[in-house]
Amino acid sequence: MKKLILYSDQVPALRNTADKELKKLFNKPCPTIGFIPSASDRERRYYNDRKAFYTQLGMDLSVYFELDITWEPDRLNQLLACDAIHLSGGNTYYFLYWLRKRNIIPVLTKYVATGGILIGVSAGSILMTPDITTSSICGDEMIKGETDFSGLGLVDFLFVPHYGAWDFNLDNLKRYAREKQRVVYAARDTGAIIVDGNTVKCIGDVIKIG
Repeated sequence: MKKLILYSDQVPALRNTADKELKKLFNKPCPTIGFIPSASDRERRYYNDRKAFYTQLGMDLSVYFELDITWEPDRLNQLLACDAIHLSGGNTYYFLYWLRKRNIIPVLTKYVATGGILIGVSAGSILMTPDITTSSICGDEMIKGETDFSGLGLVDFLFVPHYGAWDFNLDNLKRYAREKQRVVYAARDTGAIIVDGNTVKCIGDVIKIG
């Protein structure tokens, strides 16, 4: 059974809600989590910030696995040994490009199929969907020459993070959902989605379109 959590952002207002649901996805205390950044994080600033976040939840962010500049494929087994993998925020198109270049997409889909938990934040959440073009709504720039915007396809809906932070037009989102013939979930930074098997549960400020 697949276990996913799609955060818009991991903010304090979600404590005791989405974070509590995240804990329920694990069947063990003190789980380990691997971290895949969307782009090089040489100073480990965002990684260390997330490490502190997970430590407060009784979890250990123990493996850093970069795709672009500091590529260490020998660490892949360490990553896959973790109970969950965190996909960071950033430019979704850039993130997808490097996931493909390193051939990590089939690795992640197999990881989920065999019981691993995926945790996405913003871009990381969008990547779990069938189509990442919702990231353009959030201001992400496409990579020149890229034409395939299919994500991991772990869910059958589309996801828009940071709802309300940008000049979103609800009518445009409804039109987008009709064009894509998909349900779209738009989440404020105080919203998240839990996927546990075939169950989709919205936490906090999330609206469903389509």
